[in-house]
Amino acid sequence: MRAGQLVDGYWAEAVVRSSELGRDWYLAGAWLDTPDRAVDWLHDLAARLARALEAPDPGGSGHTPHPVAAVFREWSADAAFRSVQCAALADLHPISANARGRDRVHGSGEADVLYSLSARPILRPVPHG
Repeated sequence: MRAGQLVDGYWAEAVVRSSELGRDWYLAGAWLDTPDRAVDWLHDLAARLARALEAPDPGGSGHTPHPVAAVFREWSADAAFRSVQCAALADLHPISANARGRDRVHGSGEADVLYSLSARPILRPVPHG
């Protein structure tokens, strides 16, 4: 808790951004009650994203697994860093895992994209009285 503020949970989200295309895509978000649950949620989402990015192209175009998948798999498997990130959230610091690369974007071809998984504490004022 900061002076005059209480922690009212933790907001976690997954966003894909492309400055090249000038667009953001919000993939998911959740309000969670503890740092551990927020990091668990991010790790689960990282595994789901990795599976999706590694999936073969149903059109048979010869698509190879996206390098972002490996970054998120590595991040979610790092138990020591997980505890660092839980402690950072508990100390009211935002956390994130980010990876970038070229990806196919429907209607735009290939573009540079940044995949970002993040969480931050939600603070509210202490009620007076």
